[in-house]
Formats: sequence, C-alpha cells, structure tokens
Amino acid sequence: MQKFTGRQYLQIDIASNYGLDKETWEYRLNWFEQNQGNLDNLVKTAKEPALFYAGVLAWKDAQQQKATGYPISLDATSSGLQLLACLTGDRQAAQLCNVVSTGQREDAYTNIYDYMLGITGDSAKISRDMAKDAVMTSLYGSEAVPKRVFGTGRLLGIFFDTMEKLAPAAWELNQALLTMWNPNALSHDWVLPDNFHVHVPVINQVSNTVHFLDEPFEVFTKVNAPTDTGRSLGANSIHSVDGMVVREIVRRCDYNPVQIALVRDALETDVNPEFLTETEDTKLVKILWNHYEESGYLSARILDHLHYGTAHLVQKEPVIELLDSLPAKPFKVLTVHDCFRCLPNYGNDLRMQYNRQLFEIARSNLLSFIVSQILQRRVSLGKLDPKLYLDILSTDYALS
Repeated sequence: MQKFTGRQYLQIDIASNYGLDKETWEYRLNWFEQNQGNLDNLVKTAKEPALFYAGVLAWKDAQQQKATGYPISLDATSSGLQLLACLTGDRQAAQLCNVVSTGQREDAYTNIYDYMLGITGDSAKISRDMAKDAVMTSLYGSEAVPKRVFGTGRLLGIFFDTMEKLAPAAWELNQALLTMWNPNALSHDWVLPDNFHVHVPVINQVSNTVHFLDEPFEVFTKVNAPTDTGRSLGANSIHSVDGMVVREIVRRCDYNPVQIALVRDALETDVNPEFLTETEDTKLVKILWNHYEESGYLSARILDHLHYGTAHLVQKEPVIELLDSLPAKPFKVLTVHDCFRCLPNYGNDLRMQYNRQLFEIARSNLLSFIVSQILQRRVSLGKLDPKLYLDILSTDYALS
C-alpha cells in the first residue's frame, strides 16, 4: 500500500475536493504542485467548493506550522460491490472496485458502462451518474432503476449480462438473495459478529374502503404483515455489513491504550477459572467468541470486555492478531456512511484499517453466517476465489 505524509494527504484532499477524486494519488499530488500558487482562484470551479476552501485554509495554516484541526476525507470506492466481492471471493468484482490492486485507480461504474459501450456503441450513451444508479441499485436487487435508465428492451438485457460477466459471484449472490424471501415471515432477523441485532419488519400495504359523505374512498395503510415476495434482503444484508465495518473501524482506530495493555497482560496471565464468577463481561465475551467461531470474523468489541476474569474464555492467537493489527496510536474518526475522516497524519492508518476490514471479511465465513440465520438452517457457502484475501491488505485505492 502506498503511504504518504500528513502534508501529502492534505494536498490529496484538496485535489479530490476540486474534482479529481477518481484520479491516481500521483495525479492529484502533481496537480496540487502545479496549482498551489493559485488555489484561492479555483474555489468557484471546485466540485466541492466549501470543502475545497476549508482544505486550502488548512494548507495555509500547515505552511505556518499551525495545527489545522482539519480532517481529510477518504471514501470507499463502490462499497456495496466491495463487500459483495469479499463475501463471495469474486476476484473480477474485486478488481472493478479496488479491493485488489490493478495498477490504477478503478471506477466500477465507469468500467461497467464502458464495457456496455463496447457492445452497443453510442446507442447506450448515458451519464456516469445514471450508470452508477443502475449498477448500485441492481446489486441490491432493484429492477426498477435499471429499467428507468436503460428501458425494458435490448439495453437492459445487455446491462444484466454485463453485471453477470464482470461480477459473476457478486451478481449470483444478489440474485440468490431474492429467492431467500420467506413469504410467511413477519420479519427477517440476523446477528452480526459484533452482536449487533438486525431486525427488519416486513411491511405490507393494505387497502380499505371508507365512506365520506356517502362516497367510497380507497385508503392505503402500511402494516406489519407477510408478503409473497420482496427485494429488500440484498440491500439490508449488505448494508448491515457496511454498518459493522464503520463500527469496527471506529473501535480499532479510537481504542483505549490502557485497556489494550490490560488485555495483552491478561492473555499472558494464568487464572484459575474456578474462582471466577459469572459477570456481564463473561456473558458478552462468550457470545462474541461464539460469533467468531461460527463466522470467522473476530469483532474488536471483544477487547472492551477482556480482562483477567475473561481472558481464559478465548484462544490467545486470534486476539493477539487483532491487537497487533491496531494502529500504533489511537485517533478519532468521523464517519458519514462509507466516507471516513481523520486528521491528515493518520491517513495511512485509516486506509490500512479499511483494507483490514475487507481482508477479514474475505477471509471469513461471514456470508454463510448471515444466510444461515436468514434461512433458519445451517448452510455453508464457498468462495469463487478462497485466496482472494491474500491480495487485499496491500491494495492502494479501496479507500481513496
């Protein structure tokens, strides 16, 4: 993974907010070097003028050796597709969205659109934003948005064929989740490895006829009732993993050094469990460790509850690996969906923690863990490329 100084991250942030966020790191740094004497005059033409100007002010403070307090922004590149690629071991999809390095900064939406144009020529010309809407929503089971973008004829068929070709396992999972809908369920429920409980009520629309001034009117109300079909499982399951990634990054970046030191010492200390009593920490460590054994994903939440009275409940090696993967120093992270912000000096750590999340998801059995709960029976799902995780930690543009 390419690494940069805090000053370089600030330069990259300014270039990104100008509108160069799809370019390589080198391109953005070169642009800044060429334009740093003219930044004030570029505010009005910036894609994000307010953020651009805030970055410029921070740069001026940095030039005078002042603390800026300005957090840079780093967005995931197509986070939904990234997670689908990791869950399924889909290397082709992973290359589309920077989960593994290809030597350049990839843009999944443009890549998919360009592939379609290679088949259709100019007859499929649309904007990148329209292509993004179609790709993003189709990965969550939507047909309505792709139909609105491409119509209901030949272009729509080409779009679906393209998705299946460029992201085969991710697309197969997307289609499979549509078949997992339980027509008798009042809700769909599952638990994530950090013990976050997902509860999604099934909402149905029913009509009633009411009379007003002797005239009948049909009134629609939404009720919690089963429906024969539904398309929300794809979006809700991937969004739930997306939310866990955000929680985990905050936990791993903004840890308590005193607690981490205590955990390390507790793991090396022999305690006779016969003299220990059951506590809330004991219960939660058992739950989180059980989730790890079933999913292959160990949540950093467990670190807040490990001490001399609970360390005997876990195996040392996975916890040590988790501890060793933490940043050298804790730091604050601001989050807005899949956009992460931190002070420039921690940019390398933030990107590595995001790569680490993709790595751990790709290495885990998280998909089987979630699907087993949705179907209410144990299933084991393989990965298209079970060794995909080996190439993730060094990727350059997953968070860029």
